[in-house]
Parts: sequence; structure tokens; C-alpha cells
Amino acid sequence: MDPEKIKKALLEKFPEKIEEKEVCDFSPALQVDKDIILEVSRFLKGSKELSYDLLSCMVGVDRGDGFEVIYCLFSFEQKHKLTLKVPLPKDNPEIESVTPVWNAANWHEREIAELFGIKFLNHPDPRGILLPEDWDEGYPMRRDWEGRDFVRLPEK
Repeated sequence: MDPEKIKKALLEKFPEKIEEKEVCDFSPALQVDKDIILEVSRFLKGSKELSYDLLSCMVGVDRGDGFEVIYCLFSFEQKHKLTLKVPLPKDNPEIESVTPVWNAANWHEREIAELFGIKFLNHPDPRGILLPEDWDEGYPMRRDWEGRDFVRLPEK
């Protein structure tokens, strides 16, 4: 399926909640309202024409004035890609977990939550996976974080 048909299917299904965005490589790219991410995810995976069966990558981004969660999807059956970008407010960055749709989201969401402080609602196991269990110094991937470095290389 070509990118235009993919965009058309989503824009028809979710009018006014999705808009097109420019992103390198994973084209098409669409911005999705955070309130419908779980519904959109179920539609993308369950649609026979779209069949996005793989969440290949998921990242958090601190844009300074807010956050984004970016989902890179792939369909083995249809051989097409899609990027979803979901903006989140700086003061209350929370979004529904997509782990029920793509189990691969489990560790991605845990990592993003731990490093950015983005809360994934209804996540099945919200424990951290990267930082020490007693970590209480904030979120080290945020732009405003002023804590200690993780690793200090020896000076030459």
C-alpha cells in the first residue's frame, strides 16, 4: 500500500485528531492526539489493509516546551512503514500504554517513563529497567536535568 493510501485510511477513520508531519525515512508520518493513541494503534494492527504488526521502535523526546512519544511501525504483510508522533504537555506528560496492542512497547514505555518521566497509563509493569532501584535524582533525558553524569571516562 502506498503512503497516500495509508494516510487517507487514518485521516478518514480519525478526522480532526491526526495531521501529517515530516519525518525522515519512516514515511508517512502523522501526528496523533494523545487521547486516541490506543484506538489508533488497535485500528492499525487490526486493519487487513494496513496490518501494522510490528512496533519496531518507540522513543521519547523532550522538545523543551513539551514532550513527544514517537512510534515507528512496520507491516510484514504489506511491507510498509508508518511513524506516529504524539505531543504531550510538559506539566502532565501522560499517555495510554500501547502494550496491549504491541507487546514490544512494554520495555520501550518503561525506559521512556524512567528517563523522561512520561507516564504510561495502564502499563502492566511500570517498574524501571535502567536506573538503580534507589534512583531519586529526576529524569536524566530531560533537557532541564542537572544531575550527575552516568559514566565518567578516565582522563588521558
